[in-house]
Amino acid sequence: MINPAEHLRDILIEPAPDLFFSRNDSDDIRMGDLVLRKLEGYVQEVTVGILGVPEDEGVRRNKGRTGARYAPTNIRQALYKFTPFSPDQTLDDDIASLRIFDFGDIREGTTLEETHEHLEYAIEILLDSNIIPIVLGGGHDISYPNFLGFSKTAFQVGVINIDAHLDYRNPVPMRNSGTSFRQMLDDESKKLLPHNLVELGIQPFANASAHVQTLKERGAMLRTLDQIRSEGMKNLFEDALRYASNDTDRIMVSFDMDAVRSADAPGVSAPSPVGLTAEEILEAAFLAGRHYSTQLIDIAEVNPNFDVDGTTSKLAALVVMHFLNGFLQR
Repeated sequence: MINPAEHLRDILIEPAPDLFFSRNDSDDIRMGDLVLRKLEGYVQEVTVGILGVPEDEGVRRNKGRTGARYAPTNIRQALYKFTPFSPDQTLDDDIASLRIFDFGDIREGTTLEETHEHLEYAIEILLDSNIIPIVLGGGHDISYPNFLGFSKTAFQVGVINIDAHLDYRNPVPMRNSGTSFRQMLDDESKKLLPHNLVELGIQPFANASAHVQTLKERGAMLRTLDQIRSEGMKNLFEDALRYASNDTDRIMVSFDMDAVRSADAPGVSAPSPVGLTAEEILEAAFLAGRHYSTQLIDIAEVNPNFDVDGTTSKLAALVVMHFLNGFLQR
């Protein structure tokens, strides 16, 4: 079996050592003590891989506020301070039992398209090595290359997008952070069929009516913020998992942090005073991790330039932790 870290070394930048927090206390283990890194630290038993994509050119093209390129570093700083234990776990079955490897950041290309090619290739290699990628963006444009690499390893795939926006804009003249899910549906591979796409958490006055109508006509599942309020995240997300996984080999779940209200996630590219609560997006992350078909997640649109006390980066890091907690219960 290949060593993906060695295979991808030309398109990866290793994470800075000082991100891996440690108290140097065997009774107080932190994620920074547990997550493997550097080429010599790779072991064949790795099951989860972390990738950063420090870019926000797609956000700039979409006329958004830039700063998401700094998110992978800030999310890691929060992530590696957490302990691997949660009170709902047993002492013998916590996140410390997982083999997690931080592959570092995708090397930025001369264009956004070249960066996406690097990311697509890295995702394909990780999945071929039976490693579940956790991708830290970056703008939401990362979801399309994630899908391309993801779909190369499957016959049919499902996709769940947790987002205030549909991101169904036309990628003409150029792809950007608002085009990923249209690109997926229109991709010539036809690996994603409309009836396996779920757009969850859509907010009022944030999307074009033509995009809503077209997605409904194509057969995608659209669920609004109000529906989550009335039916509950657990019920709707479990419905989304069934929808996305029907007749598919695997699914990917995308977490756009601007789906969360600005009181809980102030540091995003497109903030809103209304949205999901922190608890709701963490519940979705846990359920995604627990479902056997979920083989990739990405987290997009965290913008440290506008964060308050690292709140949004910490919440994004907790999305990772809750996903891993769910993964343990498969």
